[in-house]
Amino acid sequence: MSLRRIMLLALLPAVFVVGAHVVLQIFNDWLVLDGRLIGPDAYMRLLRVMELAQTGVWYDPVSERGNAPFGEVLHWTRPLDVILLLGAGLGAVITDFQTALFVWSALFGPSLHILTLVVLLWACAPLFKLVDRAGLLLLGLLFAVQFFITFQFAVGRPDHHGLNLLLFIWQMGFALHLTRPDCAGNFAALAALPATFALWVSIEGGLGTAMILTALTTAWIIHGGAYLARLARFLTFLCLGLAMALALERPPGDLLAIEFDRLSIVHLAVFVLLAMIVQAARLFAGQNISTLHRLALTSGGGIATVAVMALWVPDIIHGPMANMAPLVRDVWFLNNAEVSPLLQFEDLRRTGPKALAHLGLLLFAVPALLHLVRKGGDRLNWSLLAAFLGLAAMLAMGEARWVGYGQILALPPCIALLQSLFRLFAGTGLLRTALRVGSVIIMATGPLIGSGMLRQALPVEKTGKPCDLPGISHFLAQKFANRPHILLNFIYSGPELLFRTHHSVVATPYHRNTDGIVDTIHFLAAVDDDQAKKIAKKRQVDLVLICAEDPEASNYRAKDGSETLLMRLEAGQVPAWLQSIPLPPDLRDKFMLFQVIPANF
Repeated sequence: MSLRRIMLLALLPAVFVVGAHVVLQIFNDWLVLDGRLIGPDAYMRLLRVMELAQTGVWYDPVSERGNAPFGEVLHWTRPLDVILLLGAGLGAVITDFQTALFVWSALFGPSLHILTLVVLLWACAPLFKLVDRAGLLLLGLLFAVQFFITFQFAVGRPDHHGLNLLLFIWQMGFALHLTRPDCAGNFAALAALPATFALWVSIEGGLGTAMILTALTTAWIIHGGAYLARLARFLTFLCLGLAMALALERPPGDLLAIEFDRLSIVHLAVFVLLAMIVQAARLFAGQNISTLHRLALTSGGGIATVAVMALWVPDIIHGPMANMAPLVRDVWFLNNAEVSPLLQFEDLRRTGPKALAHLGLLLFAVPALLHLVRKGGDRLNWSLLAAFLGLAAMLAMGEARWVGYGQILALPPCIALLQSLFRLFAGTGLLRTALRVGSVIIMATGPLIGSGMLRQALPVEKTGKPCDLPGISHFLAQKFANRPHILLNFIYSGPELLFRTHHSVVATPYHRNTDGIVDTIHFLAAVDDDQAKKIAKKRQVDLVLICAEDPEASNYRAKDGSETLLMRLEAGQVPAWLQSIPLPPDLRDKFMLFQVIPANF
């Protein structure tokens, strides 16, 4: 199907995409018009881009004002920084750079969302016989109303989650196209392009890369022939792409650094090993070996790769967060909604409705996939979708950030089910028309309606909302304009305080800032003042900022009867080495601000 036809099919769904973003902004009181962004990552990303624009130091990943006074190194990589920088640079022709950056960052998500819609229609064309306009149109419409996905591309959320989904869908499309016998020879080399960028942007991108590898390997096991050559070509170009990405991302002295949470020599080594095994299979296995021999070679190659990597870097089995401190994991990481389990059986009242809303499409997709795999036709591609839908669902049950992948993979079988229902209810009668329309409505809104009903049946106590930071940031910027101060703050407030003030902060919500997070926990939860004073001295803390209404505050309140520093400050028991700073009326009901008096240590 031509790109022009796909773009025409995307027009109506794109209208729904724009409408979804408008609705999301209405529910959020048009926050972007107030100069606000969604989530701490958005502020940290813009701060990072502004630092790159100001210094021009490409290879320096240190944010000097985070983890004060020592500086912070993020695990993020440069591709998204470049996209935001280029857009801001173009906008700076008509306004100042910071305004242009904010506007482009606000509009970046929805723009990427529409591009992702177009890529999705191209990706799924092989499943709908390449010419089924109705199927692809329905696919686009159903994609447009997935609110979890929409939030990944939200106005005012310039982070990598939406970009990850786009690159996953792009890779999925290559996986589905490469299994076709008549696929062009250069397609395998082209598939390395999104795979390279996906892994460069985030190690999470490896899910789509695994889909391409699985598609080509399975096709070779079943059919033999040219699929091994396609696999070799894909891996060769992927290794070249990753090598270039490493050279662009890291200075020469850092190329051999072993890291698990961003692209490093470790990840390149995995694909180099796979490429060597595939090339050896091409040289020595021949074209006429049996299916059983091809399966044995594949299994042996996979086992050999795992064994070599496990012997070289054993921590790789623990994933990107291999070296996280236990205290950070228990107090901060496991309370992070993004990485919390989607469904927790011990807390079904809270997580059950959310799981139904986010993955309710699986109730339609799984039976449809079982039927599609059993009946034949494009069995390989439907089986591929079934396997990765199962994998994505398991990942989402462990960490909610994988939900979008499950929703993407559930869409094509849901459309196939709708098409079957349309054929079943074909005709012009009022009842048949109502049944067709009703099936679309149930598919599009059923999980949300079911989730709402379940939420009504299982009500939970509402938690507090994070404190609004623009006001206190303005106060801090004006009150302490003479010089930058170091703030000891709640973890999640760090990035916005950095963005809106010239001050530095101790804590930011990133696993590499282990020291800043641990010191913040030990400071605010300290029962012994001496421990808190030692941290304040080590960190050269000038100000302590707390917000009792923030849900994070509960992490620093003891449950064993003892009184932590936070609890004493909330009760008005201010130690001699801290001095309360009066706040304006609109801030004093939410925030408490204290100045450190080093002379009283």
